[in-house]
Amino acid sequence: MEDDYTGNKEFLARFQELLRTEDQSSEDSENSSQNHGDNSVVPDAQVSSFLHQNTIWAWPGLRNAGSLPGTNGQHNVKSYPAFSLSDPDTQETGMDYSETIKSIQPGQMIGMALEFSGSWFLRNALAENNPESTNIIFDGLIPHIFNLAVHPSGSNVFISLTQACNIDQLSQIICSLILPSSRIIRVSLNVTGSETIRRLIQLLKRSCLIDPVVTALAEGFHELMQDQHGASVIHRCLAQLGNKQNEVLYIEAIRTGVTLAIHERGCVELNSFISNISGPCRDLLLNTITDNTVFLSQDPKGNFVIQHILDLQHPVFTKKICIRLQGYYIRLSVQKSGSHVVERCLKSCEMRFAVADLVNSKKLSLVARDQFGNYVIQTALKVTKDKDRLLYGYLRKALEPHLESLASHLHGKNLSKLIKDDPPM
Repeated sequence: MEDDYTGNKEFLARFQELLRTEDQSSEDSENSSQNHGDNSVVPDAQVSSFLHQNTIWAWPGLRNAGSLPGTNGQHNVKSYPAFSLSDPDTQETGMDYSETIKSIQPGQMIGMALEFSGSWFLRNALAENNPESTNIIFDGLIPHIFNLAVHPSGSNVFISLTQACNIDQLSQIICSLILPSSRIIRVSLNVTGSETIRRLIQLLKRSCLIDPVVTALAEGFHELMQDQHGASVIHRCLAQLGNKQNEVLYIEAIRTGVTLAIHERGCVELNSFISNISGPCRDLLLNTITDNTVFLSQDPKGNFVIQHILDLQHPVFTKKICIRLQGYYIRLSVQKSGSHVVERCLKSCEMRFAVADLVNSKKLSLVARDQFGNYVIQTALKVTKDKDRLLYGYLRKALEPHLESLASHLHGKNLSKLIKDDPPM
């Protein structure tokens, strides 16, 4: 490792000596001497002519040897000599970025920001908190905010810029993101962009600028909640912001909750939203969803939302669900989706409504022989035996006339065995 490090330093020394020789032979040597020191800014063409495309050099400690510093193993990546030629042990300290920043044309700024080494340079320049440098970088990047936010390297520059700029500049960045609101929604649906917006929310959570950001996100709430990356942005708002700031999101959840509940991804994200929402709007959302209990219980996706609400053990909404399903328990018990809801109802504090439907139905034996229904009856027997012996007795009495036929049936034999193994009371 020590030999590699020495070799790299010798290579850099020869390279820098060449640059000094060319500078001395230049007609503008006086001007060049003011703008170029040990970390000289060299045109890309000059670098390319010196570094053969197959030249390999590595800094000690890099995981992928044989790479330009900061390229993560990628060869032939454009390098910015102002920092790539400095000693790796000192490249983050003692460097004056301001003069180099002045020499960069506005049109070149976005190219640097979207390239790994260039983004590294710009982030370090912004970290100096030099207002003049920050202004130059801001002016070069403000027309390209969308591209920055969704690019793996550019997103880091985006966050550094938001941390370094003043309130007026930050306002301009926010405006570029949310006008129109479809722009921030597109960013949030992107894998890199969603991380950018989550970090922006973290940065702005105590600023008045967070309000227009959340309002813009609310306009695309339904679309965002149907996407893994988009939903992560919404959940970050719930985690970092207060009820008042999130109120527009709550309103959209109430408005679109039922349609989200029947969406493959939406039902998962809605359950997470329900778990994290707080305040009066939570009850309004739960009320809207439970108004549609019968419909959602029979839906392949919606039933998971009803199950989740039952798992919350909220006494008001548990009772509402169990009452709403009266007259439907038999039908639901023989459905793949609905049977899970019935089992949750049986395990709740309001199980009596489900048990009453089962005991009083003439189709109880059919349910007991059904591929899904037999599990419902087994659950009913187990929970009533533990929690309400009176209901257990009613259910057992209703099943006893069918024990012989159940014993010879593929789906009923386990149920029959369960009853026979338990002596009568």
